[in-house]
Amino acid sequence: MSFKLKYQAVPKKPNPMVQINPLKKGTEKIVNLQDRVDKLNNSSAWKKTVKAWKATGKKFDLDRIPKFGNFKLGRTGIAEDIQRALDEKHCANKIGNPALFDPALLQPIQCILTSKGEMLSVNSQHTASTIAGLIDAGLVNGHTDWKEFEYPFWYLETDDLAFARRAFGIHNGKGSKPQSEYQKLRNAIFVVRLDKDTSDPKEVALEKKVATAEKYKCFPVEEKSNLANYPGTFTNISTFETLNVDEISVSCAWHNKYFHYETVHVSLFFIFREICRQFKSAKIKITPKLEEELAALVQSLFGNLAQFQESVKEAHRRWTEKRYGYQANWDDDAYSCALVQLYQKFGGTEKVALTLLDQFDGLIDFFDEDILNLA
Repeated sequence: MSFKLKYQAVPKKPNPMVQINPLKKGTEKIVNLQDRVDKLNNSSAWKKTVKAWKATGKKFDLDRIPKFGNFKLGRTGIAEDIQRALDEKHCANKIGNPALFDPALLQPIQCILTSKGEMLSVNSQHTASTIAGLIDAGLVNGHTDWKEFEYPFWYLETDDLAFARRAFGIHNGKGSKPQSEYQKLRNAIFVVRLDKDTSDPKEVALEKKVATAEKYKCFPVEEKSNLANYPGTFTNISTFETLNVDEISVSCAWHNKYFHYETVHVSLFFIFREICRQFKSAKIKITPKLEEELAALVQSLFGNLAQFQESVKEAHRRWTEKRYGYQANWDDDAYSCALVQLYQKFGGTEKVALTLLDQFDGLIDFFDEDILNLA
C-alpha cells in the first residue's frame, strides 16, 4: 500500500510579524514617569482603585515608608516561624555562584526594627546568609568578622510580628509581579542584540535559538498579548527553550512550509524534538518526503495540529484505560509516536525510528473509527 494522502498547498501571504516582531530590534525608548502616571489615570481599573481609597477615607501614611540605613550584619535576626528554612543550595548555586555573583545585583535586607533594638529579617535572609558566609570564608577583602560588616537595610520600626509575617508573604509572591517566561527571554535577547553583551553563553545560545525560529518566520510572543493571534507566533517559551538549534530549525521550517497560515501549536515542538532525537539515535535522516507526508497526514485527517492534539489526547486516554484500567497521566511523547504510527498505517514507506513505533504500542487503534477507516 502506498501513501495516498496529499498535502494541499496553501498560498502564502506576507506575515506582518516579520516587521512588528518585538524582539527584532527593540525600541530603545526611554519614557519618564509621567507617561506611566498618564497610563494609570486612563485605566478603568486604576480609577476604581482611587475611588475605593476615597470611599474609605484612607490616605498614604508617610510614617509607614520604610527607612534606609547601614547596620552591622550581626544585628540581623531570622524569625524561623516567619521565613522559610534556609535553602543552602540557593545560596551556593544562585546567589553565591562565582560565575553569577556581582555585588551590584544584591538587594538591601528587609527588616523590622523592634523597640528592643532587634533587626528581624522580613525578607532577604538568603542574601544576608550568603554575604556573611563569604566573609566567614575569607573572600571579602578587608573584612574577617561578618558580624561587624555594615550592609544596607530597609527597615520599619514596629513590634508587630503579624506585619512581618504578612510582609514576607507579599515580598515572596502576593504583592510582586513575577516576570513571565517571555519577559525573561526578551531580557536575555536584548542583552545580546541591543547591549552587544555576549559574556553569558546561555544568553548567546538563547539568542541563536530565537534567531533560528525567526529565520523560518516563527516568533515568540507574550501569552495573551494581541500578537499571539498572528501566524507563526508561539507563547510556549519554556518548551521552545528545551530544543536545540537543529530541532528548532526542523520544526519551524516544517511549520513555515506547511502551516504558515496558523499560529505555532504547542505540539509542534514536542513532535519534532522527539522525532529529531529518536531519528538521530537510529541514524536515520528526516527526508523532505517524510516531512511533506506528515504534513499531508495532519492536514487531511485533522486540519491542523490543534485538532491533532485533541485526537491524540483522547486516544491516549482510551489506550491507558484499556491497558491499565485507569486514565494515566498525559505524556507529551504520545504526539510523535501517534503521528509516526499513523504515518505507517496510512502506507508511509519512509524509514522511521522503531522506538516511536514501539512506545505506546497500539495507541492509534484508539483513534476515532472515522479516521482509521480512511486507511
